[in-house]
Amino acid sequence: MRERLTTENRLQERLAKHTGTTSLHWSKHNAANCQFPPLTEENIHDLTFGSYEIRMTKSYIIERIRQSQTNEKEKEFLVKLCDEHDDLVRAQFQSRHSNNKNHIATVQFDNHKQQPIDAWYCTCSARAREVGMCSHVTALLWHLSVNKAVISTDNHPLCIAIDQSHQRQHTLQRK
Repeated sequence: MRERLTTENRLQERLAKHTGTTSLHWSKHNAANCQFPPLTEENIHDLTFGSYEIRMTKSYIIERIRQSQTNEKEKEFLVKLCDEHDDLVRAQFQSRHSNNKNHIATVQFDNHKQQPIDAWYCTCSARAREVGMCSHVTALLWHLSVNKAVISTDNHPLCIAIDQSHQRQHTLQRK
């Protein structure tokens, strides 16, 4: 931890190089179709240095699950992959404190390393934190690596709640 305290965030620097005319291009993808290195809950805990972030992951994931655009019977979690670099993935999360704010969590990874997570950066107030990571980055890592981007619709309480919410919205729209 002490070593990381004085370390500059390499991913923040890397992303900053691509502002303006050399902006990176990102494409939306269903997370279930992405190849992301597997991690365990213990790996995530070691990276976060805390349990609060891990407890928040499921609620952040629930908020990001949407109806699939290609199959209305399926749910999806969309991520953005960098078109120029195959080692970057990001997702946008709604702020818990302001409905008008979104935060973008970005992770740099390497599928060929024993510790595949190289760096992370988020646009929330934690920003370039090197010791631990914010809840947004933790949620993205957890869903892609531990959960393997699986969204089970078979009596899964998260999906049932989303289905009920969509049904209520549809009913209200018809009235």
